Amino acid sequence: MLKHVGRKNHQDMARGGTSSQSLLSFCSTSYSSIEAEARWATFVAKHNIAFLASDHATKLFHNMFPDSEIAKKFSCGRTKTTAIIKEALAPHFLKKATNCMSYPFSLMMDESNDKNNKSCIILVRVFDSDLRDVATRFLDMPVVNIGNARNLFDALKSSLNNNGLDFSKTMAFMSDTTNVLKGNRSGVQKLIKNEHPILYDVGCICHLADLVVKAGMQTLPLNIDELFVDIFYFFHHSSKRKQLYADLWCSLFTTEPEVILKHCTTRWLSLLRCVNRYISQLEGLKSFFRSSDEGSSKVAHILKRLENPMLKPLLFFLQYILPSMDKFNRVFQKSTENTTCELYTEICRLTRLYAASLLKPETILSVGNNLHQLCLDRQGQLDNENLGIGTETWKVLAELEEVHDTRPFFNAVREFYVTSIQKMKQKFPFMTPC
Repeated sequence: MLKHVGRKNHQDMARGGTSSQSLLSFCSTSYSSIEAEARWATFVAKHNIAFLASDHATKLFHNMFPDSEIAKKFSCGRTKTTAIIKEALAPHFLKKATNCMSYPFSLMMDESNDKNNKSCIILVRVFDSDLRDVATRFLDMPVVNIGNARNLFDALKSSLNNNGLDFSKTMAFMSDTTNVLKGNRSGVQKLIKNEHPILYDVGCICHLADLVVKAGMQTLPLNIDELFVDIFYFFHHSSKRKQLYADLWCSLFTTEPEVILKHCTTRWLSLLRCVNRYISQLEGLKSFFRSSDEGSSKVAHILKRLENPMLKPLLFFLQYILPSMDKFNRVFQKSTENTTCELYTEICRLTRLYAASLLKPETILSVGNNLHQLCLDRQGQLDNENLGIGTETWKVLAELEEVHDTRPFFNAVREFYVTSIQKMKQKFPFMTPC
């Protein structure tokens, strides 16, 4: 033993041991820095920031806060951020969600549009005893590439079973209005009802409101949605066209031209923004397409619709009626408030607003609160001069009626209102107020 201790190799290793760091030194013992790293990982996950940014954030915090002990001990690169999110935060929030599901809960489900692996997002609406309020929690996101009703239902059931849950405490099922999810014969909703018959189905009220708008828009003599899309893509990929338009605008007006907005039919709040923008740009767009020397059929087709005498009054009519639908949608898109108890009130308010623009007061009063029984026959409707179309629309019509027949416009407005109200009666849940 003494001979071994006296050897040079042993002495070198002993000296190395005194200078080596303890394994614990590589682990932060400061709860403040641990909390900072956890908060950073939560921030990355919540705002969908690339994990690679964590490598730069660590160095950045050291330089930004040189006098902070927490910043000096902060060390959270992409590998550690990934581990915190997947191995610590995910189980924590999942456990928190499933604990809340000891109370009755609602399910929410939607499919992604990914081209590779299609994910199915499953959320739960629960009562959070910590918040003492209703909250939405993430439950699971399985991959379902063959998205038929049976596969989606099996994925939903499996996600519940994996967390020790079933459909017995499910109060409601909410999703968009596709047949695969909402079909009454073989949709996911029907398959859930087969196992749990007591299931309340509202659907996504914002989707239902969008269906109302689309149904009304389809009755108009001009396809305004299509016109917006055609104009946007005409300019979208051509810097030359954009510059020519800007030059023409500046020669006609004293202001810089506003950006031509893209109307996306799947974005509920984009239609009104586009209507307002195209009203302000209408004369400039007419001048541009009239002076265009391209001579293509696309230019001619766009110009023909821009010069249609019905376009301007229809745009102003939409500017009048769409804000009520936007307000309705915004109420139920609030992320920080529970708006369930506002549903009946808002549905009635919106339906009455549309009805008051079309029907005589006695027709509306005759049904009381039973708005789903509204009669839309012609004899119960207002005369043309009393229809709700907005002050600005009446001004445009006053100019138009000097050279054009305005009866097709009023017929279109009536058809818009009738179709919209019929769709409300068909889709909206006119239930007893809560």
